Amino acid sequence: MLATMVVEGVLAIYVLLRYRKGRFAKVAALLLILLGIFQLSEYQICGSNDPQFWSRFGLMAITLLPVAGLRLISLVSKKRHFFFIGYGIAVALALVFLFAPQSVTGAYCGGNYIIFSGPAALYEFFGMYYFIFLVFGIWEALEVMRETGNKAVHRLLKWFIAGYLSFMLPMGVVYAFYAPARVAVTSIMCGFAVILAFIVAFLIVPKYYEYIYHSR
Repeated sequence: MLATMVVEGVLAIYVLLRYRKGRFAKVAALLLILLGIFQLSEYQICGSNDPQFWSRFGLMAITLLPVAGLRLISLVSKKRHFFFIGYGIAVALALVFLFAPQSVTGAYCGGNYIIFSGPAALYEFFGMYYFIFLVFGIWEALEVMRETGNKAVHRLLKWFIAGYLSFMLPMGVVYAFYAPARVAVTSIMCGFAVILAFIVAFLIVPKYYEYIYHSR
């Protein structure tokens, strides 16, 4: 947890320093910071005297991740399909996790993962939101690839899709074949998302600015 947080934090700083003038880099760094915040929260839950605070803080951070990814894709596509709807839902959920008294009733440290507990309906809605807006991100990338003949855009969006699948597919396998993991989907998925962090920092962001440079 702590090592992953450090890696994601360093990658965020690298992106900001290397591409500090661009909006795309700032959103990419925000995505990396949100991933890092969740890893920090997990670490603190396992070793802190205030798991309630860190549970709420971590859930707030990862709630914003799908729309941060969708925003990156929209900066490439120049379209904002579902972004504002997703943004509204994300902000509402983040506020619920932060301030609603019964939204987080407990957090169990399983060593390499965290199990959050709270109202079943809330967490089912959260899971649906998360999955749907990750799929929307992939759909929008595929839609732009279908519409454009620009090879640079194709390469860039293929890395977006690869980044999403890098944590969605492993989580899907774990979910399908290891029943105990199903109560810790959020935590395990964000563990796999360190692969996405490297793809964002070293492939997606550089290829975006390469595309922008050659488009001038």
